[in-house]
Amino acid sequence: MKVTWRILMLYIAGILIFFAARAVFVPPSFGELGHYRADSIEEIAKIQTKVGENFECFNCHVNEYVSWSVGKHKGISCMSCHGLLKAHAENPEKHEAKDEILGYNAYPSVTEFCMSCHAKSPSKPKNFPQVTIEHGREENWNCTKCHDPHDPVR
Repeated sequence: MKVTWRILMLYIAGILIFFAARAVFVPPSFGELGHYRADSIEEIAKIQTKVGENFECFNCHVNEYVSWSVGKHKGISCMSCHGLLKAHAENPEKHEAKDEILGYNAYPSVTEFCMSCHAKSPSKPKNFPQVTIEHGREENWNCTKCHDPHDPVR
């Protein structure tokens, strides 16, 4: 009977320690909107980006903006394909965009860059444009020969 009493007291002490630690370490807004800290939404919204807003590109790249704003890629930010281009945005005369562009540095070809999003995959939604590498394949072929990257349906 003594062993049972000790185990019961240990169990109760463990529960008390758990709730004390939970009160200290878990933020008050945790769980209000799901399984995360609700205050984080407001904190993330207040973070200021240094470069990377679409409007910075549109000051100079008007034709691309017009094409992009009505095209299928209008929901994708410029930085998704072009990278931040911080140095170019701060001083376009000194830094060309091609020095920093994400696609040219990260992928061996334009085709491989486009396929990073548009390669056929059963995990993608049915209405998402997917292509196989054989689509339009010929020597020196790339997606931009037929598709405007800012409005790819045209």
